Amino acid sequence: MDYWGVLNIINEPELSKGVAWSYGGLVVFIAALIVFFAWAGFFTPMGYRGFVASIGSALVEVVMLLILRSLYRTRYILTEEELVIKTTKLIGGEKRIPLETMESVEETLIPWGIRLFGASFHGGHYHVPGLGRAFLAITNFHDGLLIKTEQGNFIITPRDRAGFKRAVEAKTRQSASSHGIGSGLGVPRS
Repeated sequence: MDYWGVLNIINEPELSKGVAWSYGGLVVFIAALIVFFAWAGFFTPMGYRGFVASIGSALVEVVMLLILRSLYRTRYILTEEELVIKTTKLIGGEKRIPLETMESVEETLIPWGIRLFGASFHGGHYHVPGLGRAFLAITNFHDGLLIKTEQGNFIITPRDRAGFKRAVEAKTRQSASSHGIGSGLGVPRS
């Protein structure tokens, strides 16, 4: 995919069917639990406890639906000045990375990490062995991009990883030259 000459690049990442089906299956299972507990509240000695369980399950259902919605709405937007990682607040919210703060953009495998805050299989704040703390905004388990910045580490999974990497590098070089700070990525800041 050719990104040259475009002012803003909006990348909609490819969503893994396994991740989508996992969350979708969980949503259906919780919906069945809500119906079961409501039925149990009416027709069994469980009584009001069934309604309480149904309400509790409904709250979990709302969170699962919001995560599923978040998977489909994740975007990576590259502008003239910054990279915007658009996610919901459930996994940490929108992240804005000024291009002049980028130190490197590398292709990487999706690493194993310890989730500190966020949603499994989607993202949030993680501790990744060998890297440290990172913000992940992923929608699949294919290779992604590791973006190292002055603000920290970010891992994303754009649909066209190689093309998006080239676009980020080109925009970073443009931004660096327009700000008079060298050639962009990998240049020590003064």
